Amino acid sequence: MTDILLKRLTIVSVLLLLIVLITVLCIVWTMPDSKQIDANTNICLKHNNNNVQCGETTELLHALFEKEILSAYIEAETREKNQTKTYIEDALKHDVKLMSDYKNTLWDMKPSAKLVGIHEKQDHISGNNSMTTVTCWRHDKDLYYTTGFQRYGIRFQNGRLIVPVSGTYYIYSFLGLTERRLTDEGIPLESNNMHEIKHAMHKYNVLDTVDMEIASNLQSRKNASRGYFNYYASQISTLAKLHAGDEISIKLSDVTLLKHTGNNYFGLHLI
Repeated sequence: MTDILLKRLTIVSVLLLLIVLITVLCIVWTMPDSKQIDANTNICLKHNNNNVQCGETTELLHALFEKEILSAYIEAETREKNQTKTYIEDALKHDVKLMSDYKNTLWDMKPSAKLVGIHEKQDHISGNNSMTTVTCWRHDKDLYYTTGFQRYGIRFQNGRLIVPVSGTYYIYSFLGLTERRLTDEGIPLESNNMHEIKHAMHKYNVLDTVDMEIASNLQSRKNASRGYFNYYASQISTLAKLHAGDEISIKLSDVTLLKHTGNNYFGLHLI
């Protein structure tokens, strides 16, 4: 009895297997002819409506990315507008004068700085008449208890003031210069440097890598017949269109004249 059942089960299994094979063959035979896709240069994408689109990989992916990026941008822009609108409406409910306070805050927070001179020997190479950056300035915390200041993003580095935002700036500088004429015994000193004294403002940006002069003052050396010293005063100021990251510096043709620097200053502010 058991043998008979086993034989019947075997026959049934074989019949089922044959039916499956025949079904698969029928499906394959009835499939329409389709063009083979080159996997290296072509791709097929399935859309939300279940349609399949095939074509060049670069073109299809480019179109897909443009569609997705545009959709994400529109969504983010809409969300930001809604959040801003909600914030303003909520602020107005509490009688907050948002726009007036915002404008007043911006007006008071314009970047500005004024550096004052510090009694520090300026590095100088003997016989070098090229323009040298003046670095003997008080800055940052050293400006406490002085007439100087640094406000709202202005940074100091290597003798330069770095502006944080683009705009039109008023830039100014004053240098008091001293040249010894006689020794303590009253003997005249012969100056080895008879070149004119040049005091200039320069602009530099790390992206342009160009150091450009934006204003300068040039004066001849004195040939005084009285006193132990020759004194020079040089002041320059200008308006300049600056970009965020621009670095403004003061340069002098003869930094040996920087002996009494306490009254010197250098500053700028956004207008």
